[in-house]
Amino acid sequence: MTFVMITNCNFLKAVTVIFKDLIKEKLDIVFKFVKQNRIFVKFTSFALVAVLSLVVSMVACGITFGFNVNYSGKNIAVVSKTAVFEKAKALVLENVEDQKTADAIEKPQFVFTITIADKLDSETKVADAIIENTEEITSGFAVKVNGEVLTYTDSNDVNNYIEQVRCRYFIDGAQNTASFIDDVKVEEGYYLNSKLEDEQTVKSKLETLQVKTVATVTSEKEVAFSTKTVKNTKENVGYAKIITAGVNGLSRKVEAVETINGAETARTEISNEVIKEPVTQVIEKGTKAVYSSATQRAEAASAGFIRPMNKGDIKAISAYWGDGRGHKAVDLSGNTGAPIFASKAGTVIFSGYDGAYGYCVVIDHGDGYKTRYAHASALCVKKGETVTQGQQVAKLGSTGRSTGPHLHFEIIKNDVRVNPSKYVNF
Repeated sequence: MTFVMITNCNFLKAVTVIFKDLIKEKLDIVFKFVKQNRIFVKFTSFALVAVLSLVVSMVACGITFGFNVNYSGKNIAVVSKTAVFEKAKALVLENVEDQKTADAIEKPQFVFTITIADKLDSETKVADAIIENTEEITSGFAVKVNGEVLTYTDSNDVNNYIEQVRCRYFIDGAQNTASFIDDVKVEEGYYLNSKLEDEQTVKSKLETLQVKTVATVTSEKEVAFSTKTVKNTKENVGYAKIITAGVNGLSRKVEAVETINGAETARTEISNEVIKEPVTQVIEKGTKAVYSSATQRAEAASAGFIRPMNKGDIKAISAYWGDGRGHKAVDLSGNTGAPIFASKAGTVIFSGYDGAYGYCVVIDHGDGYKTRYAHASALCVKKGETVTQGQQVAKLGSTGRSTGPHLHFEIIKNDVRVNPSKYVNF
């Protein structure tokens, strides 16, 4: 065992001596080469130092290597590597949602260049440059209804068009609110030119949108006055006098009117109030009985006159014979346009406008009797025409000297006006 260990130690010493001699030999060769080629060694050393200094300077100044991106005939960016363009292209495809977008993007050319690190463009900036320099891609708007595209446009007025559609069913003079029945949104983005539609098409499609409008409508309406009668026992039957003139009141109603595309779907009353109370008309009437002779009553009955208006069209007897102002007729009030009938058959001797009477008709019934129908709004017969009893001769109105729509009805006997109430049961 001791012999082996001694032998190994001797071996290691022998190997160490051999390596020392070998290293010494190689170093002698190197020193000899340097002595013989001092100028070459100095130049090489200087070159290495210069290159090393240049690299250190470039790194210190931020100078790096990259690629110019030539796209559609233009230098659109400088990138550190070509993969940056591919990532930018992917961003474009995400922003322009169309299967044909990839075909619209051209293939670029890359040119090696030395640049400054700060000048290298990011993926986002390259994506913007691709969009800007791709002729088939443009900025615009997508109008979506419930998440589905209705139309594409590049018009900056698209929001104004939509607002016009939303407000097109407003009611004049009312407070209006309007909203689309569906969810309508406008999304700005990038789209292919082939997707964009012309202005008229865009407007036509927008007009198909359903609009709900709620208008708060205020309306006013006259409230008809009522009539009160007071008795006067000192005046004869047939006497009447207006003590207090009736004045119509005014009511105001507020309603919420709901429409879908202009068609009314609901109406809700919010309030209804009288803002001006009507004034009751007070008429004084005589109650003192005056009896005509049997001969007079028989004569009136035999004359055969009928009421010149339908009973349902007569709102009131607004003036009686001899009502304290020398009134020589009976006034029957009603609505404009109500029919006026011939009280008895005869021949029309006048049909036209006659001063204070306004439009009127005069009929000659023979035997000394005539009737006059005044203040009409329209005439239905002509002079010389023969009419039958109950035939329409005019329409109720308020022409001439009149304070409201009514019929001024006269019966004339031997050219003297007589009390119509003796001949007609009003």
